[in-house]
Amino acid sequence: MEWMGYEPKNIFFASDYFSKFYEHAITLIKKNLAFVCKLSKEEAKELREAKKPSPYRDTPIEENLKEFELMRVGYYDEKEIVLRAKIDYSHPNPNNWDPPIYRIMYTPHPHVGDKWCIYPLYDYVHCISDSIEDITNSCCTLEFENRRELYYWFLDKLNLFKPHVYEYGRLNLSYNVLSKRKLI
Repeated sequence: MEWMGYEPKNIFFASDYFSKFYEHAITLIKKNLAFVCKLSKEEAKELREAKKPSPYRDTPIEENLKEFELMRVGYYDEKEIVLRAKIDYSHPNPNNWDPPIYRIMYTPHPHVGDKWCIYPLYDYVHCISDSIEDITNSCCTLEFENRRELYYWFLDKLNLFKPHVYEYGRLNLSYNVLSKRKLI
């Protein structure tokens, strides 16, 4: 950014908002819009392919709150349990079929260390971060176009500010490397 003559006023990291993400997850659980799911990755995939919801989808709110707290304090192993948004299995967009929004990872985070062992996932974090930071226009490449409904679902259900989302095609310049993966 500095090379292009721009010096940012502030630099934010999603980890700056881990407490807020957690609070919003609690809100979703209390509104019966999120649930703790104990299916293995393979079991969840099998049910998704059959367009069938998790048997944990109708777990009572109080039990979900208790299980999410157990996730937070490190009671469960990695990949043993996730928090899912409760959306709509009849929706034509598979991204809205109860996507996972929190998982367990026992890897210290570069900015917050080992304070958290539950990590929010991108589809959940992206929209809330944009809202917290008062982003007016969120620009994403076209591969995220089918996630726009999910982006707005979280903001609607949490009653948060909604930025405008725009998708764009990737810019490629001849004789220049723009891909982070290729730069590495």
